[in-house]
Order: sequence, then C-alpha cells, then structure tokens
Amino acid sequence: MSCAWKNISVLLGGLLALTVQAQTVEQKPPVTDAPARAKKTTLIKQEPEKRWEAGIGVGGLYGPDYRGSESYRDYIAPIPYLVYRGPVFRTDGDGLRGDFLRTEALELTASMAVSVTPDSDKNELREGMEELGSTLEAGPAINVNLTGTDFSQGFSLSFPVRAVVALGDGSPEYIGLVTTPSLIYRQAIKGGWKWTARTGPVFASGKYHDYYYTVKPEYALPERPAYEASSGYNGFNAQTALSRRFSDYWFAFYLRYSNLQGTNFRDSPLVETEHNVMGGFAISWVIF
Repeated sequence: MSCAWKNISVLLGGLLALTVQAQTVEQKPPVTDAPARAKKTTLIKQEPEKRWEAGIGVGGLYGPDYRGSESYRDYIAPIPYLVYRGPVFRTDGDGLRGDFLRTEALELTASMAVSVTPDSDKNELREGMEELGSTLEAGPAINVNLTGTDFSQGFSLSFPVRAVVALGDGSPEYIGLVTTPSLIYRQAIKGGWKWTARTGPVFASGKYHDYYYTVKPEYALPERPAYEASSGYNGFNAQTALSRRFSDYWFAFYLRYSNLQGTNFRDSPLVETEHNVMGGFAISWVIF
C-alpha cells in the first residue's frame, strides 16, 4: 500500500465520521372543523438507528505538505465507510468519540482526530530530512453547551487535550501533545444538510513542534540553518463542514484555514507562509 493511499485513507476515515443521525419527527395534521380531527396528532417515527453501517466510496484532498508549507498536493482515492453507534463509543458529527458523562449542558468525552502529511519526501524545503507521517490524536475533551437544547445545534465550546502519534512506514512514534480549544456552531440548513463551523487557537508541546519545524544540526544547510522549536502557540484554525445523507448515499465537504502569525516557530527555515488552506470531500455508498 502506497504512502499516499495510507494518508488519504486516514484523513477521510476521520471525515467520514461526520455521520448524519436519524431523528424522530412529530407531525400534526391541519386543524379542521371536526373536533375529533382537531385533537388528533400523528407521531411518525423513522426506523431505529443501525448499530453498524458499512460501505465504500471515494474521497479527495487538497492541502499543504504541512502547516507553513507553500507546497500543495491533491489526491483522490477509494475510502471505506464505517459507522458504529454504541451506548458509549460511537462515530458522530465530531468523529470517533466516547461519552462518559453527558447532560444537555456538559459532556466529558474521549475523542480522536487525524491529520495528513502527504509525501513529505517530495518537499524541496525538507530535502534529505526524515519523512513526515500522518498523525493520529487521542485524548479527553470537555464540551460546554452554550445556546442549543443539546449539542446537535447552536453554539458550544470544546476543550480537548490529545496525545499525538505519527504513523509512518515504521513503528508509530509519540510526538507530543496538542490542545485545540474551539468555539463550535452546528445548524441544520435547507435541504437536509448539516453545517458545522469551528474556530479557535492551537497550542502544542515542544516535542510536537520539533517534529515539524526543528532542523537538527545533521540536516543543516547554508540555506536551511539549524533550528530548535519550543512549546507554545501553534496558530489559529477556522473550519467549516457540510454533510448530507441521501438514502444509501452520503456526502461530506470541508474547508479549513490555518493562520501561523505569532507562533514561536515562525522563524524556522521550514516555515514559508503564515497562511494555509485545506479542503476535502467524501462521497460514499452505504451497502448495509
């Protein structure tokens, strides 16, 4: 399996977790002159949610080799569609998660996230350096509901702390901690689409910044001097996503902007720009 295929599968596997959940709908017939009819209401329930769903689809990605890079690449690849709705662990609009405490106002969860670093060996700025791998993040999060009746709509705050593991061609490597406090807005919009927007700062450990932005002395060149990154502010992200289920077909699209102004690794010779944009899509056929 090629590195590019692994990268796109990891990223869009996370994207596919933006699953549209079925809901119970109450409908009332129009009021007429007949008193008996006026009092009647009809409760129409959709079929119960399936515990498992599986299928196959295609996904695409366009983005930088890493945040701060001016080199962009695009990929299209087949992807799996896997959904699990368990009593504690499930995939939902925020990815793979575990709910250990949930009320209408507060929830304590364990969540995961993925990011992709496509074929960094082709990046001219990193020529001769160790190849970067895609990453898997996992850890606890506290979410606070601000305006909605629950976490499926309106504004909320999220405070996750995640350990990050790089998934290269060798053994997985622990590369530090990341926290991404975010303001999130969720809304159902016309046509059955679900819209999610989130924005907020990112902070990371020195080990995480080392992985992307440190230049070890053995890799230093006249045009790429040695540099050691430290922990602290990692930038600012703003992301928007749309998802929609049409019968046995599922669609998702997302766009993310990253701003690196004011980061403590801005002087790294591996940082070319303070602005990055990444986008992706997934279209899947749910077989069962």
